[in-house]
Amino acid sequence: MGETLRFLGEFSYYAVAVPVYRDSFLFEVRAENISQPLEVSFPGGRIEEYETPKDAALRELREELGITNCKLIRDLEPLITPFNTVIFPFLVSLEIDELKINHEEVKETFFAPIDNFGEPYAVGYVDVDLRPREDFPFSLILYGEDYPWKKGIYKVLFYKYNNYVIWGLTARIAQRAYEVLRKSEI
Repeated sequence: MGETLRFLGEFSYYAVAVPVYRDSFLFEVRAENISQPLEVSFPGGRIEEYETPKDAALRELREELGITNCKLIRDLEPLITPFNTVIFPFLVSLEIDELKINHEEVKETFFAPIDNFGEPYAVGYVDVDLRPREDFPFSLILYGEDYPWKKGIYKVLFYKYNNYVIWGLTARIAQRAYEVLRKSEI
């Protein structure tokens, strides 16, 4: 990954573009043959060793939707997930005539009004529990198998627009983008 923020530990690094066109966000519905099939997302993917997060976000926007004419508005705060993934989101303003959808990765696209992402439609919570594997060296730590491992709670946002449900990391990024755009943080 090019010169950028890195975190101590083993992480996977991804970048996403948060495309803004007029007063809407542009979303994708992921193709059926890739991970997280048919889920709503922003264009994005893994950051290659040679690129910066911004370069990766713009590359993914180009590869998935054929968009090359865009302007960086600003970067958003990196998102660190409970499963060792770091996501770098970038707000981009689009100037588009047409999309060239890569149907190997994207089933369809849709626009949803930015103002749809203020208050969530629903909020859920996921318990995050650490569970050591069978080969964990319990004999080396105080309390052994009775060690009081920390537990966490992960908040999951849900938004609805027409027949689409935007949830999880995509919803969290959309909400933050809404806050930045509507609360004059740019």
